[in-house]
Amino acid sequence: MAIFKEPASFKISDFKTYIGKLVRPNLFTATLSGYKNIVGVGELTKADLPDIDSTFKFRCEKAELPGRTLATSEDAVGSGPSLKLPYDVTYNDMTLSIICSTDMLERDFFERWMNKIIGPGGNSNSAGLISYYADYALGVTLKVEQLDESGQSLISYTLHDIYPTALTPMNAQWEETNTYQRFGVTLAYRYYTYELPFNAFDKTF
Repeated sequence: MAIFKEPASFKISDFKTYIGKLVRPNLFTATLSGYKNIVGVGELTKADLPDIDSTFKFRCEKAELPGRTLATSEDAVGSGPSLKLPYDVTYNDMTLSIICSTDMLERDFFERWMNKIIGPGGNSNSAGLISYYADYALGVTLKVEQLDESGQSLISYTLHDIYPTALTPMNAQWEETNTYQRFGVTLAYRYYTYELPFNAFDKTF
């Protein structure tokens, strides 16, 4: 015969203690580095990218803390159940949303960057030419940090060897009077690294 046992007592204070202090997704910063070494093709090597060091982290209104996926395959083991084994890792593209100011600095930046990857159409001698990967992506990084309410970094992800693959159109409508202009950009990258500045496992005992 089953014996009924009363559930252990539970207090709201216990829940608050063990769940800890929550993190808010709107507290983040994004920093782009290494782009000043981007070269490009043909005469585009002479056209430098705008300097966005002082504005980008304020105008990037939406970013992501990246994820990754292990690609797997089924491996039959004798007559028993098959094993699912990993053989590769893939990284999801990063999507950013950028606020436009009247200088259109960030829009100009990504337009020029994409021109340096593949020369734009027209009468340019660089039209359709594709740059070497090392000239438009190698060494360029994007760092996204999750912050707490005091501005301290809780975890930071650095995306390595990034470059833009898509630039969204911008809306132009008479009815949109109480908002601001923005655009999206999709970035591909080779891999990411991360760090926990206040990792509990780093404590010295």
